[in-house]
Amino acid sequence: MVMCRVLPLFVSLFVLCSAWGAEPPVLIAHRGGVGFGVENSISCIARSVALGVEAVEIDVRLTRDGALVVFHDARVDALTDGKGRISEMTLGEVQALRLVDADGCATAERIPTLGQVLAFVEGRCKVLVEAKCSRSEARRVAISLNEAIVSCGAAGWVSVQSFSDALLEELNALGVSYPLEKLFVFKVPLLPFIYDGGFRLFSLKKYAHISSFNIHFSCLNAALVNAMHEAGKGVKVWTLDYPFDTFSLPVDGVITDFPLRCGGR
Repeated sequence: MVMCRVLPLFVSLFVLCSAWGAEPPVLIAHRGGVGFGVENSISCIARSVALGVEAVEIDVRLTRDGALVVFHDARVDALTDGKGRISEMTLGEVQALRLVDADGCATAERIPTLGQVLAFVEGRCKVLVEAKCSRSEARRVAISLNEAIVSCGAAGWVSVQSFSDALLEELNALGVSYPLEKLFVFKVPLLPFIYDGGFRLFSLKKYAHISSFNIHFSCLNAALVNAMHEAGKGVKVWTLDYPFDTFSLPVDGVITDFPLRCGGR
């Protein structure tokens, strides 16, 4: 049983080392490792940690009463046995719901808080937190996020990514010590704009506080990767699940649903 779990990891690393050289990218389990179970759940994250992933990616949203819960969608309808918007629900209301599996059947799993996930991981792997928020929520999310990371002693093994410039700027203003990473879909060729749900003016000076740019895999090219690296910035791709041997750009991290099957599915 142990060999069945460990062997794919060594195969994956071999394939990646062949494609990228001696320094393969960090493999990051998307939504806690959704290929292993119910997304963003403690049990899913536990499987990822037990299987030895280098990092997990999770999503956080703010409840009506100011708690950060680990959940991807704005509404709970598709992923739980309830209905409603996270931002309009209290923490108690959110945690009364049960997560559902891929067949839509209710499980025993509840939606965890960010603090619960960080306390569970306890530095056994890195955690990439994707903070989702509106512009009006940015300061509250930044303060709550930083408080959770600091109180759990997680600053040395956590980084935060977001599509929201406002949130990343708020965190930078707080003087956080952990990396901040900018999510976007693509850069407009030959023009200083990126698309992150809206078109945004792009310059390396504007994003001086950003350590990594995390870009959709289908929109990446060697010239963009090289330009980011020359500027001292990291590059991660999301969400890459097809066979890795067809993807050979020298990125620093790969966000994937199947981090142990990166040599092919």
